[in-house]
Amino acid sequence: MDLPPAITWDVRPVRWHALVLAALALCACLLFIGFCVFQGWGASSLVLLLALLVSVLMAVTGLLRAASGQLSWDGARWHWWGAQKAAVLDLACVLDLQNQMLLQIRLEQGTRLCLWLERQGDGVAWSALRRAIVASADVPEEQSALPEV
Repeated sequence: MDLPPAITWDVRPVRWHALVLAALALCACLLFIGFCVFQGWGASSLVLLLALLVSVLMAVTGLLRAASGQLSWDGARWHWWGAQKAAVLDLACVLDLQNQMLLQIRLEQGTRLCLWLERQGDGVAWSALRRAIVASADVPEEQSALPEV
């Protein structure tokens, strides 16, 4: 079986995550205002405001800590360049939406990362990346560890 050629893909936080977060925060604020108008300001309003602030803070923190780096296929194995270079032991496609993919990778340190990949204009490179992801799922571990002859 011929494996796809080498490819490197820049993984960046996707734009729509921030848009969804902003829309949800706006809806939550509007619901909070409606709650205060109809229920009046009191202890329950303070609890609701605290829950709203904590949830928005957690969502923003998660957005800021989203994995970014480079995912690279060398023709036999996957590699991740984030804060440091690491070999990818396991790569699984969780969701494939044609122009976006959700991957879960397990690094050699045992760390698991979820990566949102998004088509970035170049359809040829995106197709090559998708082929490499699908083809690498069929490669046995012992074959991917051996150099090509």
